[in-house]
Formats: sequence, structure tokens, C-alpha cells
Amino acid sequence: MSNTEAAYFLCKSLEGSLTKPSLRGSQQSCVVNVASVGGQLSTGSGIAYEMSKAALIQFTKSLAVEWAPKNIRVNAVAPWMMYNEKLEEAVRVVPSALDTFKRRTPMGRLADPAEVAGPVAFLCMPAASFVTGVCLNIDGGASCQMFEGPTSC
Repeated sequence: MSNTEAAYFLCKSLEGSLTKPSLRGSQQSCVVNVASVGGQLSTGSGIAYEMSKAALIQFTKSLAVEWAPKNIRVNAVAPWMMYNEKLEEAVRVVPSALDTFKRRTPMGRLADPAEVAGPVAFLCMPAASFVTGVCLNIDGGASCQMFEGPTSC
């Protein structure tokens, strides 16, 4: 099942639960989809992956509009590279990959999974009660530059 299909069917199956006042009390319900910077830019992740993440971002925006009257907020996050098992496997195959990813990130490092979880938690908090339909990049500035390397003034 693709990234998009999984999100679609999960959201549709939970819609009834998300609208129940007993579930949320006086609070809003919310959904946070996990997209990728690859859904906004070509990152070398492959066209099928990047296309599915772009569709997930658009799904998030469309569903945010559709569900806003139901008091359900829908947002997405778009992480860049972070340390995880999949990255460890890739680095074993191409040891220089880690240095390349760090060089392509203005902050000069990759995210820790907790640095992605924190913004997801924020999007679920009352502090984000007027935020819906956005895709928050969690990328150390990687999506801000169109080329590899630092800028000079």
C-alpha cells in the first residue's frame, strides 16, 4: 500500500471517532501525516517515493479544508534525513552518504527522531489550535537552499 493510500484509508476509518465529543472533550481532534521534504523537492529519493509524499501533502491540505467544520485539524510534517535503521543500512552500502547528507543540510547535521517527534506533538497541542492544512518542514534548513553548500554575501 502506498504512502497515500495508507493515510487515506486510516483517516477515513477514524473520521467517526475523531468527531465524537466524548473522545476529545472540548478539544479539537487532529491528524498529523508524515510526508517528506522529498514531497516538495527532488532529493534523490526516487520519483515514486517523492510523488507519493507530494500527494500526501496535497491530501493533508484538502482534508484540512473538508474536516475543518467538523473541528478536526489536519497537518503534515516533512522531515529530511534523520538517524534511523534505514539510514544506517544505506551508510553501510555507501559510507560517504552520511557526509553528503550533512553537507546538504545547512545546520550541518541530521535530525534525531525526537527532533521530529517534538513538532508533531506541537501540532497536536492546543497551542496549535488555529493551525490546519500546513506542512511543517523539519529539515535543518535543507529545503531553503537550491544548491549544495553554503551561501556567501
